[in-house]
Parts: sequence; structure tokens; C-alpha cells
Amino acid sequence: MRFTVLGPVRAWRGVTELPLGARQQRCVLAVLLLRGGTTVSVEELVDALWGDRPPPSALGTVRTYAYRLRRVLGHGTLGPDAGGYRIVTAPGHLDSAECERLAAEAARHRAAGRTGEALTALRQALALWRGEALPGLPGPYAERQRVRWSERRLELLEARLEAELDLGRHDRITGELAELADEHPMRERVSQLWMLALYRAGRQAEALDAYAAARRTLVAELGVEPGPELRELHCRILAADPALALPTDSADLVAAPPHSFGEPADAPPAEPAPPPAPRQLPSRSADFVGRQAETAALRETLLAPDATPVVAVCGLGGVGKTELAVHLAHSLAPRFPDGQLYADLHGEDGRPVPPEEVLGSFLRAFGLAREALPTGLTERSLLLRSVLAGRKVLLVLDNARDARQVRPLLPGAPGSAVLVTSRARLASLTTARSTELGVLGPAEALLLFTGIVGEDRVRAEETAARELMAACGHLPLAIRIVGARLVNRPYWTLAGLLDRLADDRRRLDVLRTGDLAVESTFRLGYDRLAPAQARAFRLLAVPATPDLPVDAVAAVLDLPRHAAEDLAESLADASMLETPAPERYRFHPLLRDFARGLGADRTGALDRLVRHYRTATAAALGPAAARRAGLHAPDVSGAPVPVRTGHRGIAELIVQCAGEPDPGPDLSPVGELLLGAALLCESGQAARELARAANALLHAVRQRRDHSGEARVRLALGRLLLEAGSAAPALAELLRARELCGTHDLPGALHAHIHAALGACHAHSGRHEDAITCFTAAADIRHGLGDPAGAAVESLGLAGALAGLGRFDDAERVAAAARTVCHQHADTDGEALAGNALGRIARERAGHARAAGHHSAAPGPDCETAHDLLAVIGASEAGTPPWLSRTPRQDAGGAV
Repeated sequence: MRFTVLGPVRAWRGVTELPLGARQQRCVLAVLLLRGGTTVSVEELVDALWGDRPPPSALGTVRTYAYRLRRVLGHGTLGPDAGGYRIVTAPGHLDSAECERLAAEAARHRAAGRTGEALTALRQALALWRGEALPGLPGPYAERQRVRWSERRLELLEARLEAELDLGRHDRITGELAELADEHPMRERVSQLWMLALYRAGRQAEALDAYAAARRTLVAELGVEPGPELRELHCRILAADPALALPTDSADLVAAPPHSFGEPADAPPAEPAPPPAPRQLPSRSADFVGRQAETAALRETLLAPDATPVVAVCGLGGVGKTELAVHLAHSLAPRFPDGQLYADLHGEDGRPVPPEEVLGSFLRAFGLAREALPTGLTERSLLLRSVLAGRKVLLVLDNARDARQVRPLLPGAPGSAVLVTSRARLASLTTARSTELGVLGPAEALLLFTGIVGEDRVRAEETAARELMAACGHLPLAIRIVGARLVNRPYWTLAGLLDRLADDRRRLDVLRTGDLAVESTFRLGYDRLAPAQARAFRLLAVPATPDLPVDAVAAVLDLPRHAAEDLAESLADASMLETPAPERYRFHPLLRDFARGLGADRTGALDRLVRHYRTATAAALGPAAARRAGLHAPDVSGAPVPVRTGHRGIAELIVQCAGEPDPGPDLSPVGELLLGAALLCESGQAARELARAANALLHAVRQRRDHSGEARVRLALGRLLLEAGSAAPALAELLRARELCGTHDLPGALHAHIHAALGACHAHSGRHEDAITCFTAAADIRHGLGDPAGAAVESLGLAGALAGLGRFDDAERVAAAARTVCHQHADTDGEALAGNALGRIARERAGHARAAGHHSAAPGPDCETAHDLLAVIGASEAGTPPWLSRTPRQDAGGAV
């Protein structure tokens, strides 16, 4: 029987885990286990569970828990004893007891000077923990034990780090000590170890800074000065005390060979042994997943015979470039027997490491004395090439800033290979083959996450786990952070953490643990941007659209197209922007959150983008239709055609503008954009997306008491609902829009447009008499506005309604008159629409040959002409009345 309390309370018989019941029942078991085989009275168990406020049934409840546990564990394991209960466990079968045994063993080894053996025992003891002791168990006893074991764990961790220091492994533990000091700023022993590690690593100034930080915390929080041991260490570091250096008996140092009494005193000294081949690769992650295709391609390139291959892996910060490079380098190490060199080219102070400094480190790794090294960059680069000539060495250059930093570090002769990682695309490093690393796929992301938190937690909340991966944008760094947080909080649920990530304003605050933070990683990339790039980065993150075409980028940045494209491409080269397709740009979701947190002129960016899309929409409709729809878009003739974003992008932009706090963007052009998009809408799905956006905008314009804007939005919403097949709600919106026009004396063009839309709605529902009334009113308003061509186009809806009643002669007369007026006023779009209307009327009469003549005579490149001509041919073959298949544009007549 095995038990654990250094983490969740669990029990196994063989390989089978036993059900231990509710939390209070588990607490009873924990009390018995931690009493080390001594008898615990029922009264003591009551006190452990409830303290000085037990319920009346406490004694009976405790006995019930004990009875249930005996049934699960067996009477031989848990038994009554002198009015209480006790559990006796076999040696090595209770993790807390095993931990104390290993701690005592480590102490004996330390006392005997066996530091390496002590370190092994301490690591084994710490490995027994599975998170916080007794997590979630109620009662004062469990709370006291959690505090006790948390302190014990820290003591063992300090002892382990001290052993690491004594073995000369200060470089390996400075990061861990920094994180520990940050978590426990008032623990002086941790501060001492951190200062000593920094000092032995040659970072005296940072060691003194660590003391200053510890002192500030102690004074501010407790009002006391550091203790004598910490103050003494500070003084010794200030004095550069030689006794602080690595102990001479360190197990990592090679001792001098013992003197041989038979050796003549005047024997010449032996030749010094050559230095070992450098093996500088960092340890690789045990839970590396995926990347099979990238690994295979990189491996093939790096092993190319008779060459000096250089491979650059670039990508967004946190995407896993270093992890891939280290994993690959370890797998290739046997193929490069003369050594593996590693350098992090991004300095700890945030500045790139000078290449001459890296060269010095590499040359010393091959046994060259510091004083023998040349000082100049060129001389050091030439010397490294000489050293590497004839050797098979793998160089891993991590976090390169640019090609200029990398170029002096490259070998000159075949045999060696170079693996570079960089956020930027090293395009000017012409000898390198570049590989861009993306985020993990959903399956790989879930596999990485499962390896961190365990299969049980993922299986229990599989849907939440997948959604959590999506919330992390499948970015490996973010996944590791949420995994680490869950491991350190075993009582957290995946769904609860997912809720925390739902707020995009706090998402990056959640994605941090210790010295790992997604925001810090992104900040490194942002700080490298030039001012113009940084401005573009902030502004392009403002729109909520999925991506932006280059014309929209120019609008947001308020720059000419070529200048905007150059800036966007430079951001893509720096891995601060993605290019899913030519001339289209988007952000990784978490990078967008970071960019938005930096601040930008949101209102200006949104205003410019809305006006850009409004102009593009007007151009797609055509000058006459845009004018009749009331789209105020200057220079329509030079606008991009067609609109280069989908309905979903426009819908999201409209929703975003509607939700901006006051004063926010001008909603008038937003309403015009919605109306233009509605007029171009040709699918039910698009109509539903835009209708949701229209409802959001409707709420915003009503809050601002913008009656004209409300009428325009209701007009667009009515058209969209009609396109989606919801005629009754469409009619209600359009009637309310007409009422607003009458009540508030809104512009006549808007009133005409609403009448025409009502006519289309009535015609769609077969109410042709009502449609005639509405289309007639629309035409009359256009006449009153001095727009005879507009009135003629509105009358095409009237012709359609007349044809719906079977009054084909009247319909043909109205359409013919409209065509004449449009021709007289050089309205080629209107004339084409009139020709199409005449063709449809002829089709209704089944006069297919005559219909084809009308369509072929219609002027202009209007796409409906060809469409309707084909419809005539199809109808003549199938015998179907062509008038039964009308588009909303055709039904609406002049409104479009």
C-alpha cells in the first residue's frame, strides 16, 4: 500500500488507485499518515477537522469516516487502537516519510564531504512533491501542515541549491535563484545563495544589486535591516574576498595528479592535456513535441556533405525557435564530434552581444588563453575560421538580431554547420537557408499541454483544454505558462483559467509565471522597431478585422500605398506581423493584445478605415447607385474595386466602431458603410453576419439620438433581413425607418431609398399593390429632388410590381420610359437596369427571343446583363418562368 500527502492525498494498492472519498474523509487519512504510526484519538481528529467549533455530530462523523476508510484500505492497514485509530506504513511507502529519510541521508553525506551524493539525495527528496501538500483539504490541521511542508520544501530547495553552488554549478542555477528570490523576497538565505551565485559567475555588480533589493524589501516590509550573515556576505563581495571563489575541492574541478615518490625531481613537466571538445548545448526540453517536417528539412540541410551549411530559423517570439534548435542540435551532436558551440546573442541587458565577445568565448572553448586572443573583430573572426578548419563542429547562434551580428561567426571551410535562430528574417545573410516557424497545430498544442499538466486533468476537461489552447493562440510559450500555472495550482480547473483568459485586456497578465511572460517576450521584439515601424505596429492592431489588405493598411496608417506596404513588409520581416496571403496582413491574437496595450489613436485609425471601405463599397456599387444610396464617398472613380475584405471583416469593423466609448469614431460613415455592404450582399450567411452588426450599430446610434443614422441603419437592417429570408422583421424595420423620416424631416434621398426598399419587401411577399404605392412614392421624391434619372430607376421597381400583377403592357411602358430618360441623362447604369427589366418582362410573357434582344441591347458592362441573358436561355430550355428567380438588386430597382 502506497500513500502520498506531498500533493493530493492519494493511495494505491499495487498499481490500482483507491477511492478515498470526500475531502474531510481524506483529511482524516492525512492526519493518521502524518502522525507516523502513533495512535490518534477521536477527539484529536475532531479538533483537526473543525478546531474549536465542531458540529454536534462530530464524533459520529469521524467514526463514519474511519469506518469507510477501513473498508477501502483494509483492516490490517487502518485499525482502532486504545480509543483512537492509527496507520502503520511500510518503509518507502509514504512520500513524506521518504522525503525526511532522504533529507537525513543528504545531511550525512554533507557532513562527510560527499556533496555530490548529498545533491542526489536532495533532488530525489524534492522530486516527491506533486504541488502543494494536502491541497484543498479543510480544517485547521491541514492548514498548519500546508504551512509546515511548504517551509520544509523551501529548506530542502535551499540545501540543494547550496550543494549546486559548492559543486561549481552557479551558471546553471542563477535563473532559478532569481525566480526564487522574486517569490520569497524576505527570505535571507535565498538572497545569500543568489548573491553568491552571481558573484561566482563574474556578475559582481548584479550581486550587489541583489543585496540592495533584499535590503529595501526588509526595511519597507518589516522595518528591519538584513541579518549579520547577509550583511557580511555583502561586505565580502564589495571587497572581492578571494575566499568566496569556488571551493578547491569542488567535484566539478579536476584535481592535480598526486606526486609520485619514484619520479626524479628534475624530470621535465608533462605536456598539458588538450582541452576537451566543447559541449556547450543547453539541456533540451523533455516535453518537446511536433515539428517533424521542420526538423527533417533542417537536419537534411545541416548534414549536407562537402559544404558549410547555414540554417536560420525565424519566427514570432515564444514560438519555440530555441527549443527546436536545441532539440535538433542534441540529435545531431554525434555527427559533429569535434564540438558543439552555443551562444545566446541577446544579452541579459537587452542589447545584442557584440560578435567579437562571442568569438572570444568560442576561441577560449578550444583552449586559447584570453591574453593570446587578438582584439579586433576581423582578426578574431579569421582565427575562429582557422581553428574550425578541418573540424566538424556545430555552432548554434541563438536570438540573433540581424545578419551583421551573425556573419563574423561563420566558419570558412566545409565540415562545420551553423544553426541560427532569430525573430527577424535574415534576408541579407545570403548563404543561409531560412525556415519560418509558425505556431503549433491544435493537436500538437494539446499534446504539449498534456505533457505538462498530465492526462487526467486534460481528460477530465477535454473541451476546455482545446479552448484553452486556442486562447493561447497555440503559442508554445503561452501553453507552457498556463501549464506551469495549473501544475502549481492543482485545485484550479481548466475552465476557470479559460475564463481568466477571456478578457483580452487582462490576458497577457494571466500569461506570466516567475520570469516567464508572453508580454516580456513580445516587448523584446517591439523595442527593436524603428519609430515608424512602432507607430504602424500600434495602429494596425486597432481594427478588429481578421486581416487587412494593403489598401486598408494604407488607410489606417494614413500613408500612400507603397509606403504602407513597405512598412507592413518590414514588420513581417521582424515577425511582428503575419502575411497569410499576398498583400494581406494580420496579427497573432496575443501579439494584437500586446500591441493594443501600447496605445494608439484608435478613433483616427477606425475613422480612416471606415471611410476607406465606404469609398470602396461605393465604387463597387457604381457612381449613380452610390449617389442614390446617399454614400458620401469622394473620388469614387479612383477607389479600389472590388471591396478587398469579406462581409465578416466589415461586420466586425462595424461592431467595433459601435462599441467604442464616447466620443469614439463618427458613426455616420459607419452607417453608410453598412448600407453599402447591405446593397452588395448576395448570400444569406453574409446577410446574417451584417444583420448582427447592424443591431449593434442601431443600439449605438440610438444612444446618440442620431435619427438620420437610425433610419439609415434600420433601412440596411431591413434589406439584410429580407436577404436572409425574414420578410416580416424586415418590413417592421423599414416601416420604422419611414416613420423616422416623416417625424424628423430627414433627407429626401434617404426617404426615397426607404420607400424603394419597402416596395421590394412588399413585392417579395406578393403584395404587389403595396409595392406599386411604395415605388411610386420613391419615384415622386426623386422627381422632387430634381433627379429624373433617379426617378426613372426607381420606376423600374414599379414596372416589376406591375408585371407581378400580370399588367405586362403597363410594366413594359414604364420600363421603356425609364430607359429613355436614363439614356437622355447619360446614366448608362440605369439604362442597363432598364434593359434588364424589359428583358425580364418579356421573359414573363415567355417571349424568349424578344427577351434576348432586350438584354443584348442593354448598354454598359453591367454583370446582370450577361447573367439575365443566360437565364433567358436556361428558362427557354427548362420551361421555367424566369421572373420567379429575381435578385434583391433586381427587385429593389432604383434603390441600387
